[in-house]
Amino acid sequence: MSKLKEFLLNARYAFNPRKPFLFGRLVGAVARTYVFGRPPLRYVDFSLDFACNLRCQHCFATALQQPGRRRMTVADYARVARECMSLGAVNFSFQGGEPLLFRELGDIITACQPPRNVISVTTNGTLLTPERIANLKRFGVDILTISLDSAIAEEHDRFRGVSGSFEKTMAGIRLALKEGLRVTLGTVVTRQTVRSEGITALIRLAQDLKVLLYFILPVPAGRWSSHRQMLLTPEDLTYLDEWTRRSRYLRTDFQANFGGHGCGAVKEILYLTPYGDVLPCPFLHITFGNVLEEPVNVIRDRALQNPYFAVYHQKCLASTDEEFIEEYLSKTFGADKLPLRWDCVFPPQEGEKAK
Repeated sequence: MSKLKEFLLNARYAFNPRKPFLFGRLVGAVARTYVFGRPPLRYVDFSLDFACNLRCQHCFATALQQPGRRRMTVADYARVARECMSLGAVNFSFQGGEPLLFRELGDIITACQPPRNVISVTTNGTLLTPERIANLKRFGVDILTISLDSAIAEEHDRFRGVSGSFEKTMAGIRLALKEGLRVTLGTVVTRQTVRSEGITALIRLAQDLKVLLYFILPVPAGRWSSHRQMLLTPEDLTYLDEWTRRSRYLRTDFQANFGGHGCGAVKEILYLTPYGDVLPCPFLHITFGNVLEEPVNVIRDRALQNPYFAVYHQKCLASTDEEFIEEYLSKTFGADKLPLRWDCVFPPQEGEKAK
């Protein structure tokens, strides 16, 4: 796949003629990356809540749940969004649980300045209705990332834990496309499924619909904590890489960066829990600080001092870097309370005192 075709497809997803201020911010972000070689923070992923209407095999969201703890308010989201935008962020994403169950979804999206940013919502798609889609468009949502794990209904339903979810998700995808929302598909692939007919048919479906399909690598977190039998082999990764080279509609997160190919965690991506904890990504349950206690730039600078996040690492730290999983991520397996603080996971850096 040519870089030009990839760029044009990315632009199609990001461009919204009703958001002229966003266009200028996107141009500025691209210029900083390609002209000055300084890719900014690009993408901020907010987890809003833990409630969900499905029972997915791999669910990791509830592993971070701490009942009774203070949550971010709408005002907190507005402040954090401003701080992230000052660092270059142009895309705010919202997930759960299932975010369509969250009553304050519209207020929080509005707090993140939709006219100036790409707004995406990650959903299982089963709750999409014409009224909900109309509301999402009114809030300023540009993209729905819809979870779909097989083109075979029984396989998808088994993975998502609820019979009939496949048909509801497919109906939601068709409705979103019909109503003019851009759709990407998020697909978990494991050692057991990566070459299956369900995934192969799903690839054909994405190409037929002309929507992006992101392969999500399995992670030993959440309900899969410490489980490694589903992790992809080097041969599996080569197989996926061949698919992504063959079709512009097939991607991994490594291909979504403004800057280099590889892990964009911290450099371009931050993930925040409902309590304000800042994680490198949804799958690394290690926090470098809390936005209710410190500004985003202070927390991000701290994380960038870690050698694993200072560069575009060429392995997924949470899924394919066996050394990182064994030495660091394994400390989160079975922990009484997550996320763990960075200084409980990593050795002190030079000049930093252990706490």
